Amino acid sequence: MYRLMKTIHRIFGITGSLLVLLMAITGLLLNHRSWIGYGSNNDLIMQKWIFGIHSGVLGDTSIVWLTDLGAICMIVFSLTGIWLWFKGSRKAKRKLIK
Repeated sequence: MYRLMKTIHRIFGITGSLLVLLMAITGLLLNHRSWIGYGSNNDLIMQKWIFGIHSGVLGDTSIVWLTDLGAICMIVFSLTGIWLWFKGSRKAKRKLIK
């Protein structure tokens, strides 16, 4: 069971971290639009694309499920991390007693 939880923790952690990283980068770029050339017509297209990724809508397509997936991954990552920490601390205590 411990190995299964470690595998789940690793998969959800990596997936969720990549999605959170994407949201963080797009949010940072939206906060500092001068970094991507705020004001020119060509860069306005890029800003709309970045805002679409960050808000969960690209054109007429909703990608809110992507942000939901990131949130679910972070929830599972947190829960399995807590479980692994408690399980690991119990194993360490048993080794000290023996």
